[in-house]
This record gives sequence, C-alpha cells and structure tokens, in this order.
Amino acid sequence: MDILNAVRALAQGKQPAADISDILYEHGCFYLLSMLKAENRYTKAAQTQAVLNRISVRERYAVCRPLFQAFDDAGIPYAVVKGAVLSQAVYGDCGLRASGDIDLLMDRRDIDEVEAVLAGNGFIQGRVTDEGVVPFTRKELLFQTALSHQTAPFIKRTTNPLCPYVNVDINLDILWGESRVKGDMGLVLSATEPAEICGAPLRKLSCEMELIALCLHHYKDANSLFLLMQNGLRLSLFCDIYFYMKRCRPDLHVLGTLCRQLQVTAYVYYCLYYANRVFDDDALLSPYLSALETERAIGLLDTYGLEEAERKKWDMDFEERLFHPDFAGYFRTCLTPSDINKIQANSRFM
Repeated sequence: MDILNAVRALAQGKQPAADISDILYEHGCFYLLSMLKAENRYTKAAQTQAVLNRISVRERYAVCRPLFQAFDDAGIPYAVVKGAVLSQAVYGDCGLRASGDIDLLMDRRDIDEVEAVLAGNGFIQGRVTDEGVVPFTRKELLFQTALSHQTAPFIKRTTNPLCPYVNVDINLDILWGESRVKGDMGLVLSATEPAEICGAPLRKLSCEMELIALCLHHYKDANSLFLLMQNGLRLSLFCDIYFYMKRCRPDLHVLGTLCRQLQVTAYVYYCLYYANRVFDDDALLSPYLSALETERAIGLLDTYGLEEAERKKWDMDFEERLFHPDFAGYFRTCLTPSDINKIQANSRFM
C-alpha cells in the first residue's frame, strides 16, 4: 500500500514520502519518474531512455512516412496504434513509452495490397540476425497468422546506428488471436482522425476507439499466460489507461455504444477497474465503471487467462501480485502442464 500511496501522490502532483524510483523504472513508468524532483540513477536512466526513444521515433516515422502516404493515396483504411502515437496522446510526449516498432491497424481484406506497399518500400517479412534481415519460413508465417491477430513483422534496415532497423507490425484485429469474437474492422477503421508524429502525417484512432484498443491490448498483456510469464504484471499498463482517461476524457455515451457494438464492454471495464484500484480516482472513473458494469465484467475480475478453458482465479491479491519480487517464480506454480506447453510453443514461434 505504501507503493500505491506514493504512486497516487505523484499522479496528484505531489512528491511522495517513499522513494519508489526503482519500482517505477522496473515497471517502465517513465512519466511518473519524470515527475520526481529528486534525481537519482533511475530518473537519470529514464531521461536517457526517453531521449533515445525520441531519436528512434523520429527515424521510424521518417522511414514510414511514404507508407502512410501510399495508404492514403490508395484509399486503404488504417490507423497507427500504440507506441509513439499512444505516448503522445497519453503523456503529451512521444518518447515516454518505450516501443520497438510501429503498429498499424488494418483490415484483413486489404492485406495483399498492404504487403505490396511494404515490399515496394524495402520492407522484408523476417527477423534480425547478425547477417541482417532473414525472411521467415512458411511454417513461421502460418503459425503467426493462425495464432495471432498480427502478421509476422516487416523490417527495413536504416543507416542510423541508434535505430538500425525499423519494424512494422500489421494488426488485423483489435482482439487477440485466441478470441472467439472478432473485431468489426470496418467499424474500427471508420473511427480515425488525422495526426502527426515527428513531422509525419498519419491516421490514428478517435479518442473513444483509441481507448478501447488500448484497453484490449493491456487486457491481453495482463491475462496472456505467455506474456505474464515473460513480463509479469506491470504498473505501466494501468498508468497508460489512467492518464489516457485523465488527459483525453472520452465521451461516455460514445464509448459505451462502441463497446457494445464490438462486444468488448467487459474488457474495458476490467482495465478501468484496475486503473482505479491503482490511482483511487472515483471522481474520474466511477461514472465509466457504473455505465460499463455487467455480470460478465465483474466475473473477469481477479482472474487470468485469455481463453475460457484456461481462465483461473488468482490466489493472491492484486497489489501483491503487481509488486511481487519474484512474479515469474510464483506464476510458474500456477500453471498446468497444458499451460506450460502453450507458453513453450509461443516462445518458439512468436
């Protein structure tokens, strides 16, 4: 609770009594770190990382600017999501969220034309090795398509030593690969607006749709067995959601309507609920929670797992698992042999 009290103090513009800079750095909360007045090795490391982030963002968006123009010229609906676009929306600074790629949200029906644009601009669907970019095998491409909402990444080499490669991920759904419900991408991509990052004009999602996409992405991160094993439960997930709500103030009626149309109300509720558990801001979040509360939404709380068959109840309180000193060790004891096999398969191919 001392940690959360310190986080809440920072969010309210106050300096916390406890030094939590090491925890904020570990959880990737660079915005909260930037609010600390006392400098130490963690705040300085975060400042350095933010500078490097901005350099990489400028390079990525300069390389991808012709892609955005080509999509516009061809009338291909798209939106840039996550990464620098989200950092700009949430924190007012494109460098305060660490990211290693550019994520595009596209309609599956446009994928052939999209891949042709990427190939025509020098992108290769593969992985980075000591020998450069090596194309994926057909098996790897098929696995990625079958079990993910993304295509395998497209990569282009640059001449910038601080950002030697630009990685573009094509997201074909706002939901994860295992989801039985698929997003209506026509609806999603009808809700876009113009934006600009580092001088590159682009399309991004509208406020309410951007919040939905953010919540779905973070719900996946907080519930995927593979991602929990790999990254643990991170405070930055709930920082992103809370500060998005605080800065952007999505329209509640529009948000509720879109959630119902996309059948994602429970997932958005889950994310807003836990953002409120962290920041304790009923004045901001209670109206949204009251409007979005459903029996299914309540049922998802204190559980993990993306598929119904693998969903389990946590046996540890939220705050304790959020700041557990050995979350991976604890989480390993929660897994079944089937869970472990799934994680190992994801490790080999993702």
